[in-house]
Amino acid sequence: MRRSLRHTSPSSFADSTRFSSTQTTLYQKLRTRRANYIYDYLSPTQSHLLNISLAGFLPESCYPPGFSKSKLELPFANARDGTKAAPLPAGHHLVYFPPQVLSSDLLPDGTDPVQSPGPPYVRRMWAGGSIYFPRHDDALLLDASRAVCREKIIDVTVKGEGEKEKVFVEIERKIGPSHEQKISHASMHGVVREVRNLVFMKEKTPDAAKEDAARPDKILKPNLIPDIQVAVTPTQSLLFRFSALSFNAHGIHLDPQYCREVEGHRNLLVHGPLSLVLMLSVLRSQLKENETIGLFEYRNLAPLYATEQMNVCVRRHPEQPARFDVWIAGSGGGYAVKGVAIVSDTKN
Repeated sequence: MRRSLRHTSPSSFADSTRFSSTQTTLYQKLRTRRANYIYDYLSPTQSHLLNISLAGFLPESCYPPGFSKSKLELPFANARDGTKAAPLPAGHHLVYFPPQVLSSDLLPDGTDPVQSPGPPYVRRMWAGGSIYFPRHDDALLLDASRAVCREKIIDVTVKGEGEKEKVFVEIERKIGPSHEQKISHASMHGVVREVRNLVFMKEKTPDAAKEDAARPDKILKPNLIPDIQVAVTPTQSLLFRFSALSFNAHGIHLDPQYCREVEGHRNLLVHGPLSLVLMLSVLRSQLKENETIGLFEYRNLAPLYATEQMNVCVRRHPEQPARFDVWIAGSGGGYAVKGVAIVSDTKN
């Protein structure tokens, strides 16, 4: 201990102490917040409107089973011939279970305060996460039944120093039938388990925002060759539709001036969950008839912007056939989102 103190300046020791104090304070503040239960009805409406919104941006091979651009009528929650309702497509839970927050309680950037650490961390971004899907036979159905999402902060981490200091908040969400609202860690049967990683940052000065908006992208190009590559150019209308479907009023998806002058981005940002839905949609087109997605993990590495082409790429691992590499390359060709999927055989 004596040796380490000899090489530690008073200022750096003070910074380390303050950092440790901030970490402890925020961890206790956020981890002790009660679990949030959000109820919704699994009507086919939200999923169907999401399909309609994406139909002009994806090839038909990426559509969920049963959807067609030539027939846009809302499907029945229960088939008229008595067959089971359609399963909830992978990722479509993202347009259900929105935060139950009054407009007057939204933060200045349009986000909800449910997971926010509060000032000075006033800017929010979606950093990544993971989704565990139930077995095919246990999939949630679009049968208009009542369901519940249990949402709880499970970890808080502070990184960086000074104006670059960031707070990473990890949220666990479990989704299942409403009669199972008290979902425990041990009972995962028939439940979608999602982990979201949000990052909260300090406010930028107007000069810093202007400088960042003009800064060229850092590009790290993938070294993998995809089995399929789907070019998507998201429009402002698509971003608006997804914001509406997900009950998301965040200004980074709706207000270009806010993006440039406050957040330091050159244009509207594509939603993290929208890029996730696009990846899962293209991945689905590469699955065999007896395969289903069991796990999907991803990290958002760089922003994706409206009106700029992105490429959604999927590759089955040559030596591990149950593993897929899934990524999105931005307009400059570099990684924007990087993910891994593990699929399972429904026959087993």
